[in-house]
Amino acid sequence: MELAEQARALTERLSRKLGESINVAVLREHFAVNVVQSRGQASVVSQNWIGQLTPLHATSSGKVLLAHLDAAERAKLIRRGLERFTPQTHTDPVAFEDELGTVAQNGYSTTFGELEVGLNAVAVPVRGEDGTVVAALSSSGPAYRLTPERMEEIRHEIEEVGVELSHRMGFWGGSD
Repeated sequence: MELAEQARALTERLSRKLGESINVAVLREHFAVNVVQSRGQASVVSQNWIGQLTPLHATSSGKVLLAHLDAAERAKLIRRGLERFTPQTHTDPVAFEDELGTVAQNGYSTTFGELEVGLNAVAVPVRGEDGTVVAALSSSGPAYRLTPERMEEIRHEIEEVGVELSHRMGFWGGSD
């Protein structure tokens, strides 16, 4: 897969710099699937997310992928239901649609213990040659280290790498 080949060196560099796990995920049916994972030296989790199907609504990558789908496809996926994984999982469809609008507008998404208690993440889109979102680039880590303030600090680094990966995928235009 060209995406994985183009992403590997970038995610390795970013994980070394940030000390956190970096993933690249794509949409598969109604899941986000990680196709690249690089673990930073500060990583306390040895979970291998490669190939794992993760819920779109409870992951930062999934939210980026959902936010950039056309409205009909997004609505169809949301109608499948928003399962609760933790007390922080967003399960209200109307509020979730609003959140996705904010994700699309801001150009990134976050999760705070929505899939696993104590696991936070931030993700940005990766665009293909035609400008469509083909993947999401994320950083995840424990909540005690990946605080909202720290996520804001590293988001800019992740955005830069997301743009670089988009360029490698052939995209040179602006965002939505």
